[in-house]
Amino acid sequence: MSRHIILTPSLLIFAGQLLAADQVQSPPPTLDGAVHQASQALRSITWGAYGEAHYTNNQNTGKDDQLDLHRLVLMLESKLADRWRLVGEIEIEHAYVKGGTKGATDTYANGYVAVEQGYLGWQMHPRHELKVGMMLVPISITNLHHEPTVFHGVERPLFDSRIVPSTWHEIGVGVDGHIVDGLTYAVAVQGGLAGTSFNAGNGFRDGRQKSAESSAEDLMATARLDWKPVDGLWLAVAANVGGVDQRNEQEPGENGVMGSLLVAEGRWNNSGFAIGVSAAQGHINDPAALKAGLPETFWGVNGFAAYDILHAMALDTPDRLYVFGMAERLVNNATMPEGVDVAPKNNSRSYKVGLTYQPNTWVTFKGDYHYLRNDDGSRADSWNLGAGFAF
Repeated sequence: MSRHIILTPSLLIFAGQLLAADQVQSPPPTLDGAVHQASQALRSITWGAYGEAHYTNNQNTGKDDQLDLHRLVLMLESKLADRWRLVGEIEIEHAYVKGGTKGATDTYANGYVAVEQGYLGWQMHPRHELKVGMMLVPISITNLHHEPTVFHGVERPLFDSRIVPSTWHEIGVGVDGHIVDGLTYAVAVQGGLAGTSFNAGNGFRDGRQKSAESSAEDLMATARLDWKPVDGLWLAVAANVGGVDQRNEQEPGENGVMGSLLVAEGRWNNSGFAIGVSAAQGHINDPAALKAGLPETFWGVNGFAAYDILHAMALDTPDRLYVFGMAERLVNNATMPEGVDVAPKNNSRSYKVGLTYQPNTWVTFKGDYHYLRNDDGSRADSWNLGAGFAF
């Protein structure tokens, strides 16, 4: 929540005024302390949200053009007591979730509702916080900061889905804080990946369990460093490692399968320019023990550059109009187990060019052309338009 500018809706303010008038100005003599503390927590709630809608004009995929309310996310934070806070985040994807009996078909039932964050934070030191609950995995910049106002392109980069999964969140415990000025850290132990669900073309993405009655035979650990030595420059490295087979360790004759992911990133924003580079490599030590066709290693890189045209015009305006380009190389089948061939369709090159217009900090409008070519020669190109907000 600390990364958002939070606005409190007028309805919540009105409700808080009523609550204050009823319970604070004239509290009954028998008011229980716990009830009083609960009312204080209610009055401390702040709200935020982000969302984005997309239009996709598919060029050569055989797919229909599409309109989609891709996501709407509601967030809250409440100060429960001195040094204690609650953070919650509910995400609705693709606008519509169908209920009904098992086996029912509905072409519009692609959406889902998920708890993306739901944790307690304890400020154990002015510079360090302990967190317990459902948290984002501190593995990449986009996984931690994925609102539509903070990246270029209508859709998130493919690097942040096929190589480093986002949004990746699991139940666990973590600590983050400041080491020295400009240098921060985060460490977390969370529920692990389900390797039998891995897809050879999607890295670790399909192994996310999202703590929905998920198996906890194997956990994972993540460590991260962020360094901002000067204004506008952001460097980050992160590593994740853990068991991925989710088998009972007491079963005889079985060795655990381990997975790891290393990420290095850089961002530079200055004088109207925005430049970024991300690189990651994943490894599975015994993919054949999970399922056939999985790689031993996969890797990817992403680079983008954007320039604010209005900055060049030296206009006295808060508006931003970026022209940007992005290139990605995704190698999901880098090295394979002995006797298993690389599947060229799982390795690809992706390019985007487009515009990003921001009339203010909280609103964005985007348009881009996306060219995607897989190593087997197949293509998936599209024109895309999008609108988003975050506050």
